[in-house]
Amino acid sequence: MALIKSALEIALEKTNDIKGDKGSLVTAEGREEGKRLASAFFQDPGLDLAGRFREIPRDRLPAVREGFFQIVTANLTLPRDDGSLDQLEVVGKALEAVIKDRGGLRRLRDQLGQFFRQFLEDRKNLAEAVLKQLSPALRQKEAQISRQMGRQVRIDPMADPDFVKIYNQNMGNLESRYGEVLGRVKAELTGMFEKSA
Repeated sequence: MALIKSALEIALEKTNDIKGDKGSLVTAEGREEGKRLASAFFQDPGLDLAGRFREIPRDRLPAVREGFFQIVTANLTLPRDDGSLDQLEVVGKALEAVIKDRGGLRRLRDQLGQFFRQFLEDRKNLAEAVLKQLSPALRQKEAQISRQMGRQVRIDPMADPDFVKIYNQNMGNLESRYGEVLGRVKAELTGMFEKSA
């Protein structure tokens, strides 16, 4: 009678001669440490990043910096409101810890500030334009529902499926265009980061 092997036994036989790569493990741990450091910084922007980076052993520093940079650039997103612009300052301060080209970084951060303010302005203008365009249809729906119910009814535009569909479609297009530019900015930051290694 043939011996039936479990899936675990078969997997163990196939991986018997595979040995762990210590360098890969150190790199992965370093990246995770960098990610934790970035998260800690976003929770407390007063954190002494330069001091923290000096404490890291030289052999782990590149991986820690890489993990840190990944989280910082992931936090570089299109703003939702004026309050989100404050996040740009925090991101800029974090990038200063891992990018040596201060002049280039300052220039890029200033451009991003203008870019984000323009995005918020375009977003506001687009919302107003969509509302203006769809207002007659919305008022017509209100009048129809008011006649049916026998009392005055006001419809919140964001509760109207037609309005929301057109609004989201237009906002999606706007965010996509601005997102492409932000992607190029992140690529430029990546180049600056790699030159700082």
